[in-house]
Amino acid sequence: MRKVLAVVLVVLSFASVLFVQAQERTVVDVVIGSDTNIFDWYANSIKPAFEAAYPEYELNLIHTGAEGAGGNGPIADRAYAAFQTGDDPLVSYFETWNTQEPFGALDDGLWLEITTENVPNLELVIDAAVGGSNGFQIPYRGSQVILAYNADRLLELLIDKGDLEEGATVDDIPEEAVPSTFPELMEWSCEFPGEFTYPRPDTTGAGRNFVTRAIFEVNGLDQSVFTIDAFVERYGTEELTQEDIVAINEEFYAEAWDMLNEVEPCLFEEGNYPAGAAAETRLLTDEVITMITIWSDQALEGRGLGLLPENTRFIQLEDLPMAGGYASSAIPVNASNLDGALALANYLLSPEGQESVVRVIGGFPAIDWENFPPELQEDFNDVITSDVPSFGGVWVGPAIDGWYANVAPEIERE
Repeated sequence: MRKVLAVVLVVLSFASVLFVQAQERTVVDVVIGSDTNIFDWYANSIKPAFEAAYPEYELNLIHTGAEGAGGNGPIADRAYAAFQTGDDPLVSYFETWNTQEPFGALDDGLWLEITTENVPNLELVIDAAVGGSNGFQIPYRGSQVILAYNADRLLELLIDKGDLEEGATVDDIPEEAVPSTFPELMEWSCEFPGEFTYPRPDTTGAGRNFVTRAIFEVNGLDQSVFTIDAFVERYGTEELTQEDIVAINEEFYAEAWDMLNEVEPCLFEEGNYPAGAAAETRLLTDEVITMITIWSDQALEGRGLGLLPENTRFIQLEDLPMAGGYASSAIPVNASNLDGALALANYLLSPEGQESVVRVIGGFPAIDWENFPPELQEDFNDVITSDVPSFGGVWVGPAIDGWYANVAPEIERE
């Protein structure tokens, strides 16, 4: 009887501990303004892994990026209003957010400054990721525009051209048959006419960052020319006039338009510019053309899911990669669960969290590749880089206007 009683007491004691732990578990409200794949990643991978590592917290995921949800903007407005009145903002963590918004909130102190003291793993973050941060953001996943090509189709082109003999395999494709610099890409396009294209720059970053790479090329690969600070110093913060846009195009972009006009007859259908990433990618998946521009995360995810041709390979330009960027999170100082929000930020920047960025969503990690297993580095050797050029957003509008006016004036903007 005593043994039975002892067992009962142990069971009750254990149940009591579990009950207390459950009671002490606090909710961290996370608003996700990104696409469905990012929400699914949080729900299926980040949430269970984080809660296992931090059993005192429970993530409540709200997808504001879903159709009709309105994005994170209204939530940020509510947090700012609550900050001013001292009320609960009903949010702890913004999965992605620009802390320059809402207007005046940063100066008033709404956003928490992120340091190695409150997020220790911040010390692991590479310079390329923090380069565009203002100190109040948490850069945690990146992507970059790269080139993807169908090696089987390229092999056929080389055999038809007489550069390889019948019976050759993709392993026989010589290095020089694959462009590794931007000038080589221009030459390759005309050596294999109709086999490459890029999308319209206002429909996807895969087109926009190809165009900006052409702009870098004619400006001596000098990234400092196209920073936000350089723009403000020259043009101020007021809305650009039409005269300003013309002047920017004449001084910085004109040679790029000349280059792109020169290569246009060599592109797919002599200048068929797809409207969006899906339309461009379909040309590769349907084996209509050999090479396209594509976001690195979409490329890696597509390869992992078998959505791209079996022998799809990727090219990271060696002279200067195409532009990209890092998605950054933010935490309001009045977060409903500030400790939980900081724990989430620290977890996402841990080697475990960053490995999930790479393996699950095909993103660039925000920490050095040396923190990952060697086999993971080998899997992503064709896209690995610590050089992610940034083309300041304020420069983009004039570039898109200039491209339509000077390269594709026959296309009506959507």
